[in-house]
Amino acid sequence: MSYRLLSVVRRQRTGRGWQNWSSGRSGASAAEAHSVALPAQAQVVICGGGIMGTSVAYHLSKMGWKDIVLLEQGRLAAGSTRFCAGILSTARHLTIEQKMADYSNKLYHQLEQETGIQTGYIRTGSVFLAQTQDRLISLKRINSRLNVIGIPSEIISPKKVAELHPLLNVHDLVGAMHVPEDAVVSSADVALALASAASQNGVQIYDRTSILHVMVKKGQVTGVETDKGQIECQYFVNCAGQWAYELGLSNEEPVSIPLHACEHFYLLTRPLETPLRSNTPTIVDADGRIYIRNWQGGILSGGFEKNPKPIFTEGKNQLEIQNLQEDWDHFEPLLSSLLRRMPDLETLEILKLVNCPET
Repeated sequence: MSYRLLSVVRRQRTGRGWQNWSSGRSGASAAEAHSVALPAQAQVVICGGGIMGTSVAYHLSKMGWKDIVLLEQGRLAAGSTRFCAGILSTARHLTIEQKMADYSNKLYHQLEQETGIQTGYIRTGSVFLAQTQDRLISLKRINSRLNVIGIPSEIISPKKVAELHPLLNVHDLVGAMHVPEDAVVSSADVALALASAASQNGVQIYDRTSILHVMVKKGQVTGVETDKGQIECQYFVNCAGQWAYELGLSNEEPVSIPLHACEHFYLLTRPLETPLRSNTPTIVDADGRIYIRNWQGGILSGGFEKNPKPIFTEGKNQLEIQNLQEDWDHFEPLLSSLLRRMPDLETLEILKLVNCPET
């Protein structure tokens, strides 16, 4: 196998709406942003400008809540949200998770029309592979639950899998599940769209503003202390991602949040000689511990290894997440699994191996 690794080139996001809320004013410079005064009080303060924090802001504002402030220590969507693979699937084991994923699918589908911001939403469908009868039984159970709540899905043969994705090796499969309405998105762009809609609904959003700790009196939140002053509030929502644990412990009355980040690896390739169609189905091979989706005519493929590497970080000293160090030895089992599933990729040029926090 020949691989040519290129340095990471980050795509700057300059889509519509990005500067409309940054630091509370349009086109504010870094110096101006530092001088922007925060409101003295709010009903709700949300910490974190990733897809979780912006979603909370979006939904509270849609429900009619007023006086909401969202604070982000770096830039919006510049944390782990920026590196998310963007696979949107309803194939979950619990019905409540299936319903939540279905709601997200429908929300992201209409978000671009609502906000005018492109979210990268493409309905590709997903194919979940089964190498064993036990896995097939598990997929049949998920398929039944999906059908009960009205989400289209079906159990298909290996031959049908090959028709849906001609590059796949299907000789070891006993079956699969096809979920045709699954999709892919750009998670960072979704977060920006949610923030834009929330801002239009009155949410005040301030980036480059760090929360130092949450103030508590008699078991009740009273406000937050930031690097730009205090904000009194009735409610505080911790959406700080991989920093959520440290933020919880820094409260006046510490809260232990059961969350820790691990290193998550996926690779990006150059486009195939015949580029994959944008609606090529996403592949989930749970027995091989990998997922595969189309990415700009090539492949984005990662997985969940048996021995993940935890990330120990000082957290707050890193305002935005950068690509972590490559580790090809650690990724090798997942790469081998990918090449078994898609042998034609052996000579494909790899653009880069992404290593990012998975919270």
